[in-house]
Amino acid sequence: MKTVAYLATCWLVGTFMAAVAVGRLKGADPRTAGSGNPGARNAGRLFGITGFLAVFLVDALKGAAPVIAGRALGMPEALVAAGGLMAVSGHVLPLFGRKGGKGVSTFLGAALAFSPVTVVGLIIGTAAAWLPYRNAVLAMPAGFAAWTLALLFNGRLDDSWPLLIAASLVLIRHRDDFRETLDR
Repeated sequence: MKTVAYLATCWLVGTFMAAVAVGRLKGADPRTAGSGNPGARNAGRLFGITGFLAVFLVDALKGAAPVIAGRALGMPEALVAAGGLMAVSGHVLPLFGRKGGKGVSTFLGAALAFSPVTVVGLIIGTAAAWLPYRNAVLAMPAGFAAWTLALLFNGRLDDSWPLLIAASLVLIRHRDDFRETLDR
């Protein structure tokens, strides 16, 4: 029962939409303005750098909090990673069919809290792919691949499989962005 309560709480934490909260303060709903995505990038377009930073940090914290809480509760590492997956899932699939985000910031928070050293691989992989493409969307798969290799080399791959699913969910949520970018 403790496991079910933990995972359900992680999902509920993920359903909090920071961009919508910032939008209420600013008088606009990011789900219906800009790109329509309730995430940090759209908040930055609509509300400037402070809107971007506020949404990015809150969304990253809601990804990190389940990982930190899971460890504090003494959960096994795979279950801790599953808490991160549930937070990303809550962000992507929030309550009552509301429009969810794409999960990047929430994933980054969970990945960073789970294994900070492996996030260096994600950053290096993303940067290396960004250089030739000059496009963050096209660089994302390379970043995730480098992060997966970093998990392997650091002996964290076995316990991190739920976060690999979370990374896949983020990529799936960006499928239209991939198509749009490649059609240009």
